[in-house]
Amino acid sequence: MNVNRDGIAEHQNVVDISDVASDDLTPEFRVVLVAKKRRGVRLEKIYWKLLDDIAKRRGVKRSRLIASIIEQEAENPKNIASILRGFVARTLEDERHASASQNSELFLINLLQQAPLPAFAINRQKKLSQVNVEFMQLLRMMVGNMTEKISADVVQLTLDTPTEELFSRLVDSVSTHCNYVINLDGRQRRGRIKIVAIPPSPHTMLVGYIVS
Repeated sequence: MNVNRDGIAEHQNVVDISDVASDDLTPEFRVVLVAKKRRGVRLEKIYWKLLDDIAKRRGVKRSRLIASIIEQEAENPKNIASILRGFVARTLEDERHASASQNSELFLINLLQQAPLPAFAINRQKKLSQVNVEFMQLLRMMVGNMTEKISADVVQLTLDTPTEELFSRLVDSVSTHCNYVINLDGRQRRGRIKIVAIPPSPHTMLVGYIVS
């Protein structure tokens, strides 16, 4: 351990991130099959690693993936390295967009509400944002008509715990519970709900599951 001029201890075994990055950018020569002919390609190590990852996710060998990429571009491509770099960049961008859409608030709410329990989504303004089919069936049971058309907009849902307190609980917990009251056309139902928060943090939406 060394001590710098400011009196701060420095450890000699700290990894230099720049060294790791520069190693990934080191060109590496490999042979690929292009139009049934062997061709040499010089490509940075990071691209070979990414091609390996993409091939594994698609369940194919890297050699077969590279062959298909090149076949789609041209019968006799001249700059194979550029073609492969472009493919990796486009693939990562497409995967990023797909990941972003699957992590969207609406997607996660729809996913959570596939549970076979009456469920609803509520925001910080205590407004019902979405309900599932089972929730609507529960409302029909309350009015005693399973074929009646009911709008969730006329439902008065009250929680016995302030919304902000629920959000606070879910900062460090996966779920929490509270009691509820539903008022609809002069009819009332009371029970218990399990609540989870929708990522990302800070949370702006809660999903409640009616468990009793």
